[in-house]
Amino acid sequence: MIKKLTDITFSIMLLILILLMVLFPSQTFNASRNGLTIWFYNVLPSLLPFFIGTEILFGLGIVHFIGVLLEPIMYPLFRVPGIGSFAYAMSITSGYPMGTKIVSDLRNQNLCSIEEGQRLLALCSTSGPLFVIGAVAVGMFNNLYLGVILIFSHYISSFVTGLCFRFYGRDNKKIYKKKHTNPLESMFEARKKDGRKFGVILGDGVKNAFNTLLLIGGFIIFFSVIIELFSIIKLFKLLIYLLSPVVSVYKLSDTLIKGLIGGIIEITNGAEIISRSIDPILLKGIFLSFIIGWGGLSIHAQAISFISKTDLKIYPYILAKFLHGVFSAIITFVLIKLPIDTLIYGVEHVFYNFEHTLIFKISWINNLLLSFSYYCTIIIVFLLISIILFSINKIKENNKLR
Repeated sequence: MIKKLTDITFSIMLLILILLMVLFPSQTFNASRNGLTIWFYNVLPSLLPFFIGTEILFGLGIVHFIGVLLEPIMYPLFRVPGIGSFAYAMSITSGYPMGTKIVSDLRNQNLCSIEEGQRLLALCSTSGPLFVIGAVAVGMFNNLYLGVILIFSHYISSFVTGLCFRFYGRDNKKIYKKKHTNPLESMFEARKKDGRKFGVILGDGVKNAFNTLLLIGGFIIFFSVIIELFSIIKLFKLLIYLLSPVVSVYKLSDTLIKGLIGGIIEITNGAEIISRSIDPILLKGIFLSFIIGWGGLSIHAQAISFISKTDLKIYPYILAKFLHGVFSAIITFVLIKLPIDTLIYGVEHVFYNFEHTLIFKISWINNLLLSFSYYCTIIIVFLLISIILFSINKIKENNKLR
C-alpha cells in the first residue's frame, strides 16, 4: 500500500513538473543550459581523471594493496575494511559523489559486508576542497578565512559521523579476521582474479567514467531546472512564509532561509543565495556548513543511483548525511567563536597560493590537467603514508612478540 501511494505521488509530481516545463519553456531552457555549463566546464574535467584512475587502480589490484596496508587502522576506528580508506581518501579530495561510487563498487565486488558498506557510506560522502574553498568561500563570499573553517568543520564532522556509524549493525557477531597480511600477495591475487589486460582495463575505465559522468550531468541539469521552476511558482516564498515564526524569533533574513531551502535541494545554488544575505558571518557559516555537509537532494540522487545497484540501504545514508550537516554546523559555530584567529590565519596563508593558482579562470584543458596531476599526487602521497603506517604497525607487532 505504501509503495503504491509513493508511486502515485511521484507520478503526480512528475506530471506537474512536465506541465511547468511546457508552460515556461524559455526559463527551462536557460536553467538546463546553466546546468550543462556547470557540468561541462567544472564537473567533467575535475572528476574524469578520478573515475578513470580509480577503475585502473581497481583492475591492477593497487586498491587491495592499500587496503591491507591500512586494515589495522580502519577496522579498530570505524569497523570497516582497510580498503575503505581508499574510498575515504578519494571522497575528501575529489568530493561528491566519488565516495559513494567507490563504496558501491566495493560492495558489488564483495570487498565489504553489508554492514561495513553502510558504515563506509556514512564516512565516505564528502565535498572536496576545490569546491568548498575555491567555488564557495572565495568565489561567492570572497573570504578565504571562512573557507578554512568550513573545510575543517566538514572533514572533522565526516570523521565524527563515521565514528557514530561504527556501531551500525552491532548485533552482527561476526568475528573480524584478516584475509591477508601481505599487501603484495593481496594485490597479485586481485590482479589474477581480474584477469583483464591493461588495455582492456583502460578502455573500461574511460567507458565507465563517461557513463557515470553523463549520469551526474543529467542530475545536475534536472535539479537546475527544478530550482528555477520552484522560483517561478514562488514556492520558496511560500516556504519562507510558513517558516516566518521561526524567522522572526531568531531574526533571520528571508534570503538566508531561501538559501537554506535551496541548499537542501542543491548546494551551489543555496550557497550562492546565502552569500547575498545580510546576516552575520556566524549565521551564514552555520547554514552554509550544514548544506555542504547535508549534500543536497541533487547529490543524494546521484548517490542513490549508485547505491541502488547494490544491496545497501538508502535510509541509513540519508540519516548519515543529515548528521554530517548537523555536526558540521555545530563545529563551524565552535570554530568561529573560539579565539583561534592566529591559527586560522596561518592555515589561510597555506591555502593562499592554492587559491590563486588553482581556482581562478583556468581553461577546460588546464582544469583537466590540473585534476590529473592532483589525482596522481594524492595517490603517491597516500601510498607513502599507507606504507609508513603499515611499517610502524609491523614494528609494534614484532616488538610485542619479543
